Amino acid sequence: MAKVISMAQNILRLGFLVLVLIGMTQSVGAQIETELKCSADKFFNMFSQNAMQWTAILPQYVKSVKILKGDGKSSGTIRQWQYVTPASSKVLMLKEITKSVDEENRSITFSALGGDLLTHYKSFDITMAVTPKDVDNIEESGSKVKWWIQYEKRTEGVHGPDAHIALIAAVTKELGDYLLQ
Repeated sequence: MAKVISMAQNILRLGFLVLVLIGMTQSVGAQIETELKCSADKFFNMFSQNAMQWTAILPQYVKSVKILKGDGKSSGTIRQWQYVTPASSKVLMLKEITKSVDEENRSITFSALGGDLLTHYKSFDITMAVTPKDVDNIEESGSKVKWWIQYEKRTEGVHGPDAHIALIAAVTKELGDYLLQ
């Protein structure tokens, strides 16, 4: 009986240690919300189905896009991006996986698998959701785009991803403008 109680105490201590370690992670997030004049469907489709066109549409930011695995449109797709942020001319690389695509709710989640971003962050996930401003007139109403960025810093000294947040904001605005043409 004493052995069982001792084992239970050890399990409880281990559980407490796990909770303490979880509480010590440096996982934080950011949110961006933008209103656009283009339709929600058109904007969502640029992310879910037409990312390969980005080099022609946004050459100032996107230098190349390669599909490494998958069809480029569904969960499990892995892409490699060469890109620059608005505040820099240095070309960065990102390998990302599409974790989920929800066509009905126009949302998509990406997760970084490798590249420059992960030198500063243990994890970096981005979710985008697009909704029409007027559900009765979806094509003409414009849209609201919400981005949630969840990341975990490798060390406390790492700054937030301000340059990448600026990139997301710039890409959102410029793609929205492009889709009105």
